[in-house]
Amino acid sequence: MAQVQEGVEVRTVEAEPLTVDGFAPYGDIIGPDGRERLPINLYEGTIDAYNIPVVADEPFEFLVNRLRYRGMRIHNLERHGGLSQAFLPMDGAPFVQVVAGADVELVDDVPASADVRAFIVPGNRGVQINTNVWHEPPFPLQAEQLVIVTSHQSLTKGLQSKVDASQEIGQLDVDKRNITDRTGYELRVSIR
Repeated sequence: MAQVQEGVEVRTVEAEPLTVDGFAPYGDIIGPDGRERLPINLYEGTIDAYNIPVVADEPFEFLVNRLRYRGMRIHNLERHGGLSQAFLPMDGAPFVQVVAGADVELVDDVPASADVRAFIVPGNRGVQINTNVWHEPPFPLQAEQLVIVTSHQSLTKGLQSKVDASQEIGQLDVDKRNITDRTGYELRVSIR
């Protein structure tokens, strides 16, 4: 577990269950929840299909991320203007997804802690985050977890480069900002 620096205020975001209505301002749940079945009749009705559009400025790609438990401190919030980024568990394990709206007011150039939300995503669902929605990569709730992530070349290149707290969306489609460096407090997820 990460040590809290002496004199640094710690704020918490309570993780909540993932619901269609609760997550709607930030993106979509990847699953049949709240969707109409497409009128596709394959194999005598034994396959139900549901459409979840992907927004991307350039061809998207899949990354397979091996996530290791890193505690519940929100180090950075990032956003991407050219992609509705999805996170899909491969091993059926739940994770926590942290988000803040694309249009929230920034305080010290990051979303205010009161505008940051955390959702517990069940292992049989994924989430797709709208463009420009602030987020942290998923927080695994176990020692290690595999997650499929949608990306595109400029985002993947941006994540491979040194991204610091001052970089904003540009050619590499990454705007990543360190919470503590900009605000002086630590932001953590709380799970009850």
